[in-house]
Amino acid sequence: MPTLKDIAERVGVSISTVSRVLANESNRSVNSQTKQKIWDAARDLGYPVKPTSQDPSPTVKGIGCIVSTMQDRHYHPYFSVICEGIDKELARNGYKLAFTHTQEELKRPEIMREVTDDPQIEGIILIEGLDGKMYNHMKKHVKQIVGIDVSDPSIPTISYDRVEAARMAVAHLIDQGHRDIIFIGGTGLSGNFEREKRYRGYKTALEQAGLAVQRQHVLNAEWEPDNAYRLMLKFLEQPPGQLPTAVFAASDIMAMAAMRAISEKGYRIPQDFAVVGFDDNEPSRYTVPPLSTIHIPAFELGVVAAKTMLQCIHSPYPLPVKILLPFEPMFRQSSDWRVPRQH
Repeated sequence: MPTLKDIAERVGVSISTVSRVLANESNRSVNSQTKQKIWDAARDLGYPVKPTSQDPSPTVKGIGCIVSTMQDRHYHPYFSVICEGIDKELARNGYKLAFTHTQEELKRPEIMREVTDDPQIEGIILIEGLDGKMYNHMKKHVKQIVGIDVSDPSIPTISYDRVEAARMAVAHLIDQGHRDIIFIGGTGLSGNFEREKRYRGYKTALEQAGLAVQRQHVLNAEWEPDNAYRLMLKFLEQPPGQLPTAVFAASDIMAMAAMRAISEKGYRIPQDFAVVGFDDNEPSRYTVPPLSTIHIPAFELGVVAAKTMLQCIHSPYPLPVKILLPFEPMFRQSSDWRVPRQH
């Protein structure tokens, strides 16, 4: 027979917390999401509990969300906005966002079990891919999967043209007169820049302008702003006359990190370095100067993914659909290159 300890281990809380919730003595000391997980775990494990008004929405079906980011973090200026769109659309239709886990968390067996074995989970929305072994396991055990920017033609996917969006950003810099442009990004799950769509857009724009990619101008920050900052600082140790004049970063947070490094080294933006990011997260509008970027409809990606999931549950499409959403350039002062660099 299952025990309070079994429930506590499954949810990741103390035995006393489980006891208080099941006895309806927790009041406000335990948040509603944790309470829901405890009640769900008790039912799933067969722990004898009496339904009460404190048992929150026991029949509400849930959708889970997996974010590909390798870091064990839950706030991200891009991914979090997508999750907000998912959550609001599900709630509007009587569903709940049951959990949001990162790829790093899925390495823990108890988390993977929550994702694949919980009968209350109707499906998973996967944001930007997953390690192959984990993904294959999930496909075998999850009822429905909808992908956001996932390269799998066998499932419904919501996306935008990343290659073209990045190409447009770099073409803007080229139109401003730049010929030597740094790329800051990461290789993602593939470990290969040539398969990374934003890098391919960067490369395409250069090639269309008759320019070659210079490998020393491609900085692998592994999508981490701290890495982008340190790599840019190191790059700027070169003599001024040998430096490029522009930076394209594959995310706004890496662009902001590069801007800080540029400023700390005494260079001006955009007079010495033009900078363009990617995503158009809210903080990008308040950098000094405001960051040029490509607006990606992150909230709408989440809404459309949730709508697609509900469609798959209630009236599945005859074939996996692929929905492309539009993007929009937001070129601000960080790339307004009107004053030439003074050497």
